[in-house]
Amino acid sequence: MAYRILKSDKSLTAALHRITDEQLGRAIAATDRPPEETDEAIHDIRKRCKKLRGLFRLVRSGFDDYADENRAVRDAARLSSSLRDAGVLLKTFDALLAETDPAPYAALRVALGGETGAELSPDEVSETLAAQRLALKEIHARSRDWKVRGGTGTVLYAGLSRSWSHAVRDMEATGSGATPEIFHDWRKRVKDHWYHSRLLQGFWPEGIRPHRKAVKELSELLGRYQDLTVFLERLDQADLPSEAEDMRRRAIARRDTLAYESRALGAKIFQGAPEDLPDEWARHWRKWASSR
Repeated sequence: MAYRILKSDKSLTAALHRITDEQLGRAIAATDRPPEETDEAIHDIRKRCKKLRGLFRLVRSGFDDYADENRAVRDAARLSSSLRDAGVLLKTFDALLAETDPAPYAALRVALGGETGAELSPDEVSETLAAQRLALKEIHARSRDWKVRGGTGTVLYAGLSRSWSHAVRDMEATGSGATPEIFHDWRKRVKDHWYHSRLLQGFWPEGIRPHRKAVKELSELLGRYQDLTVFLERLDQADLPSEAEDMRRRAIARRDTLAYESRALGAKIFQGAPEDLPDEWARHWRKWASSR
């Protein structure tokens, strides 16, 4: 089923249950994938958990269990973070050298791989995924009792307005002198709005689809910015070969470019008053809901 509120959903509670069942079901299944598919499994689990938390934030004003369950899903996703870190670090390393002979940097790459603890034993991987599977199953069991209270339009408007206004606010903070932490906060709010665009796309596809694609592009730019921030932090922490300084310069230059590109795209997406987009979408929602 689609990661989307559907006309066939009889209520927001029904939509919450349907989408939760799908996302948690797939996340739980991913924990049982064979060892050679560990990287793909971890990526899938994290993706499902993020989509679920995006749904929670959309219905937050009517979801009494929001704080506890949002924290539970976040903590469950983090259980496999150590299995993911090495791969992301080395992918960032390789991307920075995409147009350069990587041979002179081979020793640095090996050192970074060792620093991340990339070589985990099969037993450690299995134990981590088993713990994650248990945590996800516990959430799934509780989800049967979840409810969304309040009028559908009121709850959705509140969630959409919150994600949108916070993304606008955080973009305004990314001007000259903005820290990586500010960009990281902006990325989280952009990601929230992207999920909300996906969940709400069904009631106005022709208007929301192009917007959603632009927001996804922005989220990916900010994701690469964050990967470079983590990469730079690792370069600062480790006792590394001399080539690390050159990699540091490359990473900073690329991150600066991504910051510029993100702000330029953000200026196009987040134009107008903060209430304009929620108000426009609410008008289309009312038309769609009246035809259900």
